Amino acid sequence: MSSLKNSIITLFFILLVFSPAPVFAVGFFANKDVIWEKNRNEYFKYADQGKSSLGINDHPVELEAKQLSTVLELIKTQIDDPSEEEKIKSLFTTQQANLLGRHLAEGLKKAKPNQDIIFAMEKSVKKKFGFRPDRLFVAGRAFYKNKKLNIIIGDYDRPRDLGYEAAVDPTNVGVVGYNFDHGNRAKNSRFKKAIINMDGVENKQLNNTLRSDWLVIDIAAASTAYDQLQTMRKQKEMAKKRKELKEILGGEEINNREETVPLKQETIPQKQTDHSNKITGTIEERLTVLKRLRDKDLITDEEYDLKRKQILDSL
Repeated sequence: MSSLKNSIITLFFILLVFSPAPVFAVGFFANKDVIWEKNRNEYFKYADQGKSSLGINDHPVELEAKQLSTVLELIKTQIDDPSEEEKIKSLFTTQQANLLGRHLAEGLKKAKPNQDIIFAMEKSVKKKFGFRPDRLFVAGRAFYKNKKLNIIIGDYDRPRDLGYEAAVDPTNVGVVGYNFDHGNRAKNSRFKKAIINMDGVENKQLNNTLRSDWLVIDIAAASTAYDQLQTMRKQKEMAKKRKELKEILGGEEINNREETVPLKQETIPQKQTDHSNKITGTIEERLTVLKRLRDKDLITDEEYDLKRKQILDSL
Protein backbone atom coordinates (compact mmCIF):
# COMPACT_ATOMS: atom_id res chain seq x y z
CA MET A 1 0.00 0.00 0.00
CA SER A 2 2.86 2.36 0.89
CA SER A 3 4.58 1.46 -2.40
CA LEU A 4 1.44 2.35 -4.37
CA LYS A 5 1.15 5.66 -2.55
CA ASN A 6 4.76 6.53 -3.32
CA SER A 7 4.25 5.63 -6.97
CA ILE A 8 1.23 7.96 -7.23
CA ILE A 9 3.17 10.82 -5.63
CA THR A 10 6.13 10.22 -7.98
CA LEU A 11 3.84 10.16 -11.03
CA PHE A 12 2.20 13.41 -9.92
CA PHE A 13 5.50 15.27 -9.68
CA ILE A 14 6.64 13.89 -13.06
CA LEU A 15 3.46 15.29 -14.63
CA LEU A 16 3.92 18.56 -12.76
CA VAL A 17 7.47 19.05 -14.04
CA PHE A 18 7.08 17.87 -17.61
CA SER A 19 3.49 18.89 -18.34
CA PRO A 20 3.34 21.39 -21.28
CA ALA A 21 0.38 23.11 -19.64
CA PRO A 22 1.42 25.08 -16.53
CA VAL A 23 -2.22 25.77 -15.76
CA PHE A 24 -2.38 22.23 -14.40
CA ALA A 25 -0.42 23.28 -11.36
CA VAL A 26 -2.35 26.53 -11.01
CA GLY A 27 -5.64 24.68 -11.08
CA PHE A 28 -4.46 22.08 -8.57
CA PHE A 29 -3.10 24.63 -6.12
CA ALA A 30 -5.94 27.14 -6.33
CA ASN A 31 -5.01 30.51 -4.86
CA LYS A 32 -7.51 31.28 -2.12
CA ASP A 33 -6.48 34.95 -2.23
CA VAL A 34 -7.72 35.41 -5.81
CA ILE A 35 -11.19 36.93 -6.11
CA TRP A 36 -11.13 37.16 -9.92
CA GLU A 37 -8.34 36.81 -12.46
CA LYS A 38 -8.40 37.17 -16.23
CA ASN A 39 -4.64 37.01 -16.73
CA ARG A 40 -1.43 38.04 -14.97
CA ASN A 41 -2.24 41.74 -15.40
CA GLU A 42 -5.99 41.82 -14.74
CA TYR A 43 -7.15 40.62 -11.35
CA PHE A 44 -8.70 41.28 -7.93
CA LYS A 45 -6.93 39.69 -4.96
CA TYR A 46 -6.76 39.83 -1.19
CA ALA A 47 -3.58 41.31 0.27
CA ASP A 48 -2.31 42.13 3.74
CA GLN A 49 -3.37 45.54 4.91
CA GLY A 50 0.22 46.38 5.83
CA LYS A 51 1.46 48.35 8.81
CA SER A 52 -0.77 51.30 9.53
CA SER A 53 -1.62 53.50 12.48
CA LEU A 54 -5.12 53.93 11.07
CA GLY A 55 -6.48 50.69 12.50
CA ILE A 56 -8.01 47.62 10.91
CA ASN A 57 -10.74 47.70 8.29
CA ASP A 58 -14.48 47.31 8.83
CA HIS A 59 -14.59 43.95 7.05
CA PRO A 60 -16.55 41.98 6.09
CA VAL A 61 -19.19 44.31 4.64
CA GLU A 62 -21.97 43.92 2.09
CA LEU A 63 -22.29 46.51 -0.69
CA GLU A 64 -24.62 46.58 -3.67
CA ALA A 65 -22.54 45.95 -6.80
CA LYS A 66 -24.66 47.91 -9.28
CA GLN A 67 -24.87 50.96 -7.02
CA LEU A 68 -21.13 50.81 -6.48
CA SER A 69 -20.42 50.61 -10.23
CA THR A 70 -22.68 53.59 -10.93
CA VAL A 71 -20.95 55.77 -8.35
CA LEU A 72 -17.45 54.81 -9.52
CA GLU A 73 -18.28 55.62 -13.13
CA LEU A 74 -19.43 59.11 -12.08
CA ILE A 75 -16.04 60.11 -10.64
CA LYS A 76 -14.40 62.62 -12.99
CA THR A 77 -10.82 63.85 -13.31
CA GLN A 78 -9.22 66.76 -15.11
CA ILE A 79 -7.06 66.21 -18.18
CA ASP A 80 -3.78 68.12 -18.22
CA ASP A 81 -2.78 66.98 -21.71
CA PRO A 82 -3.08 69.96 -24.13
CA SER A 83 -3.49 67.58 -27.08
CA GLU A 84 -6.73 66.23 -25.64
CA GLU A 85 -9.93 67.96 -26.80
CA GLU A 86 -11.94 66.95 -23.72
CA LYS A 87 -10.56 68.37 -20.47
CA ILE A 88 -12.67 66.20 -18.15
CA LYS A 89 -13.06 62.42 -18.28
CA SER A 90 -14.25 59.58 -16.08
CA LEU A 91 -11.60 58.22 -13.75
CA PHE A 92 -12.72 54.70 -14.66
CA THR A 93 -14.21 53.51 -17.94
CA THR A 94 -17.65 51.89 -17.89
CA GLN A 95 -16.07 48.46 -18.16
CA GLN A 96 -13.62 49.19 -15.34
CA ALA A 97 -16.38 50.60 -13.11
CA ASN A 98 -18.44 47.46 -13.70
CA LEU A 99 -15.49 45.23 -12.83
CA LEU A 100 -14.77 47.24 -9.69
CA GLY A 101 -18.38 47.23 -8.56
CA ARG A 102 -18.85 43.51 -9.11
CA HIS A 103 -15.58 42.20 -7.68
CA LEU A 104 -15.19 44.68 -4.82
CA ALA A 105 -18.71 43.83 -3.65
CA GLU A 106 -17.88 40.14 -3.92
CA GLY A 107 -14.51 40.48 -2.21
CA LEU A 108 -15.50 42.79 0.65
CA LYS A 109 -18.25 40.39 1.62
CA LYS A 110 -15.59 37.83 2.61
CA ALA A 111 -12.62 40.08 3.43
CA LYS A 112 -10.96 39.93 6.84
CA PRO A 113 -10.39 43.09 8.90
CA ASN A 114 -6.63 42.97 8.21
CA GLN A 115 -7.03 42.48 4.46
CA ASP A 116 -7.24 44.94 1.55
CA ILE A 117 -8.28 44.15 -2.00
CA ILE A 118 -5.64 44.92 -4.62
CA PHE A 119 -6.60 45.14 -8.26
CA ALA A 120 -5.20 45.70 -11.75
CA MET A 121 -7.18 46.35 -14.92
CA GLU A 122 -6.36 47.16 -18.53
CA LYS A 123 -8.17 49.37 -21.02
CA SER A 124 -7.89 50.14 -24.71
CA VAL A 125 -7.62 53.78 -25.79
CA LYS A 126 -8.30 54.65 -29.42
CA LYS A 127 -5.72 56.77 -31.19
CA LYS A 128 -6.21 59.26 -34.00
CA PHE A 129 -5.66 58.46 -37.67
CA GLY A 130 -6.36 54.76 -37.22
CA PHE A 131 -3.17 53.92 -35.34
CA ARG A 132 -3.13 50.83 -33.14
CA PRO A 133 -4.90 51.66 -29.83
CA ASP A 134 -2.91 52.07 -26.65
CA ARG A 135 -3.26 49.53 -23.87
CA LEU A 136 -3.14 51.20 -20.46
CA PHE A 137 -3.16 49.76 -16.93
CA VAL A 138 -4.68 51.01 -13.69
CA ALA A 139 -3.84 49.40 -10.36
CA GLY A 140 -4.73 50.14 -6.77
CA ARG A 141 -6.16 48.88 -3.51
CA ALA A 142 -9.56 49.15 -1.85
CA PHE A 143 -10.94 48.69 1.66
CA TYR A 144 -13.96 49.74 3.74
CA LYS A 145 -13.45 51.92 6.81
CA ASN A 146 -15.76 54.18 8.86
CA LYS A 147 -18.75 53.39 6.61
CA LYS A 148 -16.92 54.56 3.50
CA LEU A 149 -15.16 52.85 0.61
CA ASN A 150 -11.50 53.79 0.30
CA ILE A 151 -9.61 53.44 -2.99
CA ILE A 152 -5.90 54.23 -3.30
CA ILE A 153 -4.67 54.57 -6.88
CA GLY A 154 -1.14 53.35 -7.55
CA ASP A 155 -0.48 53.04 -11.28
CA TYR A 156 -2.81 54.95 -13.56
CA ASP A 157 -2.85 54.94 -17.37
CA ARG A 158 0.44 53.06 -17.26
CA PRO A 159 1.32 52.08 -20.84
CA ARG A 160 2.58 48.67 -21.82
CA ASP A 161 6.36 48.45 -22.17
CA LEU A 162 6.82 46.69 -25.50
CA GLY A 163 10.60 46.59 -25.10
CA TYR A 164 10.26 44.88 -21.73
CA GLU A 165 7.74 42.39 -23.12
CA ALA A 166 10.00 41.58 -26.07
CA ALA A 167 12.96 40.97 -23.75
CA VAL A 168 11.03 38.78 -21.29
CA ASP A 169 8.97 36.91 -23.87
CA PRO A 170 10.65 37.25 -27.31
CA THR A 171 8.48 34.52 -28.82
CA ASN A 172 5.29 36.24 -27.61
CA VAL A 173 3.77 32.98 -26.40
CA GLY A 174 2.16 34.31 -23.24
CA VAL A 175 1.13 37.32 -21.17
CA VAL A 176 4.10 39.10 -19.61
CA GLY A 177 3.34 40.01 -16.02
CA TYR A 178 3.98 43.51 -14.68
CA ASN A 179 4.92 44.54 -11.17
CA PHE A 180 2.22 47.08 -10.36
CA ASP A 181 2.07 49.77 -7.74
CA HIS A 182 -1.14 49.09 -5.80
CA GLY A 183 -0.92 52.21 -3.67
CA ASN A 184 0.03 52.53 -0.02
CA ARG A 185 -1.41 54.16 3.09
CA ALA A 186 2.02 55.34 4.18
CA LYS A 187 3.06 57.32 1.11
CA ASN A 188 1.69 59.04 -1.97
CA SER A 189 1.78 57.29 -5.31
CA ARG A 190 2.54 58.97 -8.63
CA PHE A 191 -1.16 59.58 -9.25
CA LYS A 192 -1.58 63.37 -9.04
CA LYS A 193 -4.72 64.04 -11.07
CA ALA A 194 -7.34 66.36 -9.60
CA ILE A 195 -10.76 64.86 -8.91
CA ILE A 196 -13.78 67.00 -9.84
CA ASN A 197 -15.88 67.94 -6.79
CA MET A 198 -18.76 65.51 -6.28
CA ASP A 199 -21.09 64.88 -3.36
CA GLY A 200 -19.97 61.81 -1.44
CA VAL A 201 -16.46 61.69 -2.93
CA GLU A 202 -13.42 63.37 -1.40
CA ASN A 203 -9.67 63.00 -1.08
CA LYS A 204 -8.15 61.69 2.13
CA GLN A 205 -6.74 64.32 4.49
CA LEU A 206 -3.80 62.70 6.26
CA ASN A 207 -1.24 64.47 8.45
CA ASN A 208 -2.33 67.87 7.11
CA THR A 209 -1.75 66.61 3.57
CA LEU A 210 -4.42 66.06 0.92
CA ARG A 211 -3.82 62.72 -0.74
CA SER A 212 -4.77 63.03 -4.40
CA ASP A 213 -4.26 59.28 -4.85
CA TRP A 214 -6.59 58.31 -1.97
CA LEU A 215 -10.35 58.54 -2.55
CA VAL A 216 -12.89 58.25 0.26
CA ILE A 217 -16.36 57.44 -1.06
CA ASP A 218 -19.65 57.68 0.81
CA ILE A 219 -21.60 55.40 -1.53
CA ALA A 220 -25.07 56.29 -0.21
CA ALA A 221 -24.44 60.06 -0.41
CA ALA A 222 -22.95 59.87 -3.91
CA SER A 223 -25.80 57.65 -5.12
CA THR A 224 -28.42 60.07 -3.71
CA ALA A 225 -26.69 63.02 -5.39
CA TYR A 226 -26.74 61.13 -8.69
CA ASP A 227 -30.46 60.35 -8.37
CA GLN A 228 -31.22 64.01 -7.66
CA LEU A 229 -29.19 65.08 -10.69
CA GLN A 230 -31.08 62.64 -12.90
CA THR A 231 -34.41 63.94 -11.59
CA MET A 232 -33.40 67.53 -12.35
CA ARG A 233 -32.38 66.56 -15.88
CA LYS A 234 -35.74 64.86 -16.48
CA GLN A 235 -37.59 67.90 -15.16
CA LYS A 236 -35.70 70.20 -17.52
CA GLU A 237 -36.38 67.89 -20.45
CA MET A 238 -40.08 67.73 -19.64
CA ALA A 239 -40.26 71.53 -19.32
CA LYS A 240 -38.57 71.87 -22.70
CA LYS A 241 -41.04 69.50 -24.33
CA ARG A 242 -44.01 71.29 -22.76
CA LYS A 243 -42.70 74.55 -24.21
CA GLU A 244 -42.44 72.95 -27.65
CA LEU A 245 -45.98 71.63 -27.33
CA LYS A 246 -47.26 75.08 -26.37
CA GLU A 247 -45.61 76.60 -29.45
CA ILE A 248 -46.96 73.86 -31.72
CA LEU A 249 -50.52 74.35 -30.45
CA GLY A 250 -50.44 78.06 -31.23
CA GLY A 251 -49.93 79.43 -27.72
CA GLU A 252 -52.42 77.21 -25.87
CA GLU A 253 -51.68 77.21 -22.13
CA ILE A 254 -50.47 73.93 -20.66
CA ASN A 255 -52.04 72.97 -17.36
CA ASN A 256 -49.46 72.94 -14.58
CA ARG A 257 -48.54 69.50 -13.36
CA GLU A 258 -46.07 68.02 -10.92
CA GLU A 259 -42.67 67.98 -12.61
CA THR A 260 -41.94 64.56 -11.19
CA VAL A 261 -44.77 62.85 -13.12
CA PRO A 262 -43.17 60.50 -15.69
CA LEU A 263 -43.57 61.84 -19.19
CA LYS A 264 -45.14 58.67 -20.53
CA GLN A 265 -48.07 59.18 -18.17
CA GLU A 266 -48.79 62.67 -19.48
CA THR A 267 -51.69 63.34 -21.78
CA ILE A 268 -52.92 66.52 -23.36
CA PRO A 269 -55.78 67.97 -21.28
CA GLN A 270 -59.19 67.73 -22.94
CA LYS A 271 -59.29 71.48 -23.47
CA GLN A 272 -56.14 71.30 -25.54
CA THR A 273 -57.35 68.29 -27.49
CA ASP A 274 -60.59 70.09 -28.32
CA HIS A 275 -58.69 73.10 -29.65
CA SER A 276 -55.91 71.19 -31.36
CA ASN A 277 -57.58 72.01 -34.68
CA LYS A 278 -55.62 75.25 -34.38
CA ILE A 279 -52.78 73.29 -35.94
CA THR A 280 -52.70 74.91 -39.35
CA GLY A 281 -51.19 74.09 -42.73
CA THR A 282 -51.78 71.44 -45.34
CA ILE A 283 -53.09 68.00 -44.47
CA GLU A 284 -49.55 66.63 -44.74
CA GLU A 285 -48.16 69.33 -42.44
CA ARG A 286 -50.89 68.82 -39.85
CA LEU A 287 -50.35 65.06 -39.85
CA THR A 288 -46.59 65.61 -39.50
CA VAL A 289 -47.10 67.86 -36.47
CA LEU A 290 -49.46 65.32 -34.96
CA LYS A 291 -46.91 62.57 -35.43
CA ARG A 292 -44.27 64.72 -33.73
CA LEU A 293 -46.53 65.06 -30.70
CA ARG A 294 -46.91 61.31 -30.46
CA ASP A 295 -43.19 60.62 -31.02
CA LYS A 296 -42.38 62.99 -28.14
CA ASP A 297 -44.84 61.09 -25.91
CA LEU A 298 -46.87 64.26 -25.51
CA ILE A 299 -50.08 62.56 -26.62
CA THR A 300 -51.20 58.96 -26.32
CA ASP A 301 -51.67 56.57 -29.22
CA GLU A 302 -55.43 56.79 -28.72
CA GLU A 303 -55.37 60.59 -28.94
CA TYR A 304 -53.18 60.36 -32.03
CA ASP A 305 -55.58 57.97 -33.78
CA LEU A 306 -58.61 60.12 -32.87
CA LYS A 307 -57.09 63.39 -34.09
CA ARG A 308 -55.69 61.78 -37.23
CA LYS A 309 -59.16 60.54 -38.08
CA GLN A 310 -60.58 64.06 -37.48
CA ILE A 311 -58.00 65.59 -39.83
CA LEU A 312 -58.66 63.04 -42.54
CA ASP A 313 -62.45 63.38 -42.13
CA SER A 314 -62.10 67.12 -42.72
CA LEU A 315 -61.05 66.54 -46.35
